[in-house]
Amino acid sequence: MSKEGPAPNPPRPTGKAATQERILAAATSLFMETGYEGTTVQDVADRAGVSRATVFWHFSDKAGLFREAFSRLLQPFRESLENDLSDVAPPKRLQEQMATSERFAREHREEIGAFVRWALGSPAFRGMVVTTLLDLNQRFAGAITQTVAEIVPAGHDPKLIATGLMLAFDANLLLGIFDPSERGADDRGAAVEALTALVQASGAPQRQP
Repeated sequence: MSKEGPAPNPPRPTGKAATQERILAAATSLFMETGYEGTTVQDVADRAGVSRATVFWHFSDKAGLFREAFSRLLQPFRESLENDLSDVAPPKRLQEQMATSERFAREHREEIGAFVRWALGSPAFRGMVVTTLLDLNQRFAGAITQTVAEIVPAGHDPKLIATGLMLAFDANLLLGIFDPSERGADDRGAAVEALTALVQASGAPQRQP
């Protein structure tokens, strides 16, 4: 892994991209505050400091805003899956992959929970939300499986072990929607860390008696 320290923050968007970002940020915050049905395009325009026509020019309708706001929310996790960690030792790589996912889930638990609840109550959005989440989940599972395959000894099925890790992560995320307490999050996070450490240790050389 490079020793040059964390990458610099990406430049802020300008022009059209900056306007879209402002509109999406406004839409997300309003969806969180008042729900999808309680948010109007005019509300979003007022919060973003643009005209209603500008919102419609960038996004066809409120449903388009919802879809793009949900995609924007998941973008950091999507980008983390694209990071090249091939030069990181597998045990350390697994730790980083699981820690990144746990950090994202904890930092965005409220937003993810809100989007999921709205989608479950709306057939128009259910397919989009479920498909998007399953796609990310499968991509994450693929990355974890590849790493686990480089750790566990021969004779163990890396896919099954990776599935166990994914189940722990998914359960943590789902339970966090219903139990957002810090203590609950800490306990579940510690359990995922312990399971990850067990997998890491499985690849360590065994001491001879």
